[in-house]
Amino acid sequence: MVRRAIAVLLALGQLTLTLSGCVSVKTVGSRAGRGPGGGVALTVFADDAAHQAGRPSPAGIMGELDRREGAGWAPVFRSLDPVWTVAGLPPGRYRIRLPARLDGSGNVVRMADHAAELDVAEGRVTEVRAVLDHISPALVVVGVITVVVAAVLLSDYIHEHGLPPPPPLPPGLAEAVFYVSLDLIAAPGWTGAGDRLPPSVTSHFPASGAIVAARRPRVLFALSEPLRPQGLSPEAVTVLGEKSGLLPGQVSYDAEHWLVAWRPLADLAPGDTFHVTLAQDAVEDTAGKELEAAVSFTFATAP
Repeated sequence: MVRRAIAVLLALGQLTLTLSGCVSVKTVGSRAGRGPGGGVALTVFADDAAHQAGRPSPAGIMGELDRREGAGWAPVFRSLDPVWTVAGLPPGRYRIRLPARLDGSGNVVRMADHAAELDVAEGRVTEVRAVLDHISPALVVVGVITVVVAAVLLSDYIHEHGLPPPPPLPPGLAEAVFYVSLDLIAAPGWTGAGDRLPPSVTSHFPASGAIVAARRPRVLFALSEPLRPQGLSPEAVTVLGEKSGLLPGQVSYDAEHWLVAWRPLADLAPGDTFHVTLAQDAVEDTAGKELEAAVSFTFATAP
C-alpha cells in the first residue's frame, strides 16, 4: 500500500512537470508602432484549439515584462489580462515571463517559470504568443477587465500545420496601449517606468460582473509600475454591498507583484452585489504621482 502510494505520488509529480513543460512562450512577428520607442504585445491562449480560434485565455495569468539591465533583469510592466500591449519602450533586450496565476480566491499561485527573450526596436511592436496547452481553464480565474487588445497575427503554428488563419477577435474590443516613460532612454542604467507618467491599473480581480464562489476573496488591482508602499492609504479600497453596506477590510501592497489587495474581515454575504473603488489619491508611484482617476467595478457572490 505504501509503495503504491509513493508510486502514485511520483507519477503525479512527473505528470505535473510534464504538463508544466508544455507551456510555450515565443515571438511570432512584429508590426509598426506609433510614437517614440518600441513596444511589446502579448496574447495568451489556453490551448492550441483556442489559439486556432483566436480566443484569448481566461484572465488571471500573471504576465511580466522585464528589461535587460547589465547582468540582470529589471521589471517594467505587469498585468493579469490575457492580452496587453506596452509601448514607449527604449530599444533593447527584453523578456516576457508567466511566473504565476490567481486561484478562485484571488491568491497568487506560482507556476513553473516560462519566459521568452526578445529584442525591441525603435518604431516596432514585437508580438508574443503564449499557449498554456495543459493548464486547465478551470484553474485560471475567469475574466479580468481593462483588456488591452493587440492584433492576432498568423503564427508559427498555422504555418507548421497548414491551418486556416484564426478569425478576428470579437467586435467591440478597442485597442488600448499602456505607455512607459522615455525620460531615461539615453541614460545608462535605465530603471523602468514611472519617472514621468502616473501609475495606471492594468487589470483587476474579480472581473466586472463576475460571480464569485469564494466567501473571503481578495480584491486585487494590478498596477503598471511599482508603488511607494508608505504612500498606500488604509482607505485606498472601498467595497460597498448593495445589501451588506460598507464592508470592513484590510488593505495591503504586494511589492513583488505590484498588486494592491483588499481582504474582507468577514465572509461576504451570499447573493449580494458589491461595488469596489480604488481611490484616485490612494496610491503613489516611486516618483510621487497618483492615479489619473479612481477605478471602479462591480461583482457578485454566489447564492
